Amino acid sequence: MPSPLVDAQQIQGNILRPFGGAHQAFVALSFRNDRVRARRWLAGVASRVTGHDAVPPRGSDRIAQGRSLLNVGLTASGVVLLHPEAAGHLAVHTAYWQGPLGTRVDDADRLTTAPVLLGDVGAGDPSAWVVGGPRNDERRRRGTPVDALLTIAAADEASIKAAVLHEETAADGLEILHVQFCEVLREEGETGRRIEHFGFADGISQPAVKGFPDAVTRPGAPVIAAGEFILGQVGERRPQSWAPRPVPARWMRGGSFQVYRRLVQHPDRFWARMAELGRLSGTDADTAASHAFGRHRDGKPLAEPGASGEKENVFTYDDDRDGEQTPLFAHIRKVNPRDDMVFRDRGHKMLRRGITFGPRYHRDRPDENAGVERGVVFNAYVASIEDQFEFVQRRWANDPGFPSSALAKYGRVEAEPPRVDGLDPVIGDDRQTAEKRLPAAVVDKIKPSAFGGFVTTTGAVYAFAPTLSALRQLAGDEVLDA
Repeated sequence: MPSPLVDAQQIQGNILRPFGGAHQAFVALSFRNDRVRARRWLAGVASRVTGHDAVPPRGSDRIAQGRSLLNVGLTASGVVLLHPEAAGHLAVHTAYWQGPLGTRVDDADRLTTAPVLLGDVGAGDPSAWVVGGPRNDERRRRGTPVDALLTIAAADEASIKAAVLHEETAADGLEILHVQFCEVLREEGETGRRIEHFGFADGISQPAVKGFPDAVTRPGAPVIAAGEFILGQVGERRPQSWAPRPVPARWMRGGSFQVYRRLVQHPDRFWARMAELGRLSGTDADTAASHAFGRHRDGKPLAEPGASGEKENVFTYDDDRDGEQTPLFAHIRKVNPRDDMVFRDRGHKMLRRGITFGPRYHRDRPDENAGVERGVVFNAYVASIEDQFEFVQRRWANDPGFPSSALAKYGRVEAEPPRVDGLDPVIGDDRQTAEKRLPAAVVDKIKPSAFGGFVTTTGAVYAFAPTLSALRQLAGDEVLDA
């Protein structure tokens, strides 16, 4: 059955249909303020971009050896260099326009910055980022802005390296700012399930897209309106109290905003802390870690002990409002509260396309782990960076009162005194960082198990992935239609 999405065949691959493939690479480019060369490059690369019809169907990891898939995202600076008249089209999309280093307004109506609100402080301060920060290396006082971000996928290491080399050669005259090679990490043994560097099953809870013909997903995952991910499409019903999203320019319709974050994981620090918490609670490190994630390492939720694999997403927290089974601070409860009536979480979903980088961490062989960088590239596609990625990071993961603060408004828990649930113990702040941004009275109420400090942001880029036809428009001379 054909998709009801308008011009669905024009949507880039990896948005509605993930690339898959065991290997991926992300290439950040600068146009070096050269419009003519940038347009010429874009005209060439547009012919190589993979539309979603050319991506292997969901459920298939197989990309033919020697073949690669390509997605192109453009930052606000890149689009404006290509077409200055687009500035007026982009400025209404505030987070994208200002980027991950831009200004924001806090809850007290004070001017601040996105890194402060999102928790990119301390070790994750943008001054130390390897991509997207204010400096690219020690030789520059100010960094060169990222103008384009390429996402490349392949089945094997030789193919991904060949594809990256091809794109680097094609970008002659432009500047390669950063290249990040990634590889899917799988558990050793019979299951071979996909995991991240803390050792937990990964990629379990993903939304499906309404109206998309191969929206195959696990039972329990919500089917979300396409307009939450694709500009110009109908989105989820929004409460009247929410500000309306800006109307996208015509050339932006069918495209999607891309949030790229390079996150370094510290599994040695994580497991040392879990062992300490296990001793304090009279359990063990694995039990403490499962409380931090809200799942066992194999992906089974604490909310439904012993659930079979096909029911990994068929659960809610309705019978566990006090967090006796799944702690209120648990990672999956912080970023996926599973109650649309209370949290309006259907309007905050993201299409996550993350992938790990760096060698496997071995808990039983600590000498092999020292001095090695490993982590995950968080890569997501959304229709609104403010409503989706930044909201979840700021309002849920980094809010010590969440989820109880929302539950109290609906009488699900006692409103007084206000509860302090804690920070996300996987991606949230450690105590020292929390003390810099939260009142001491709040920090003192957070349980030791509800602090993080195990993930450090080392780069961020906000891009926009236009349709295939829009890429060709952007490479041309004609004025873009608003």
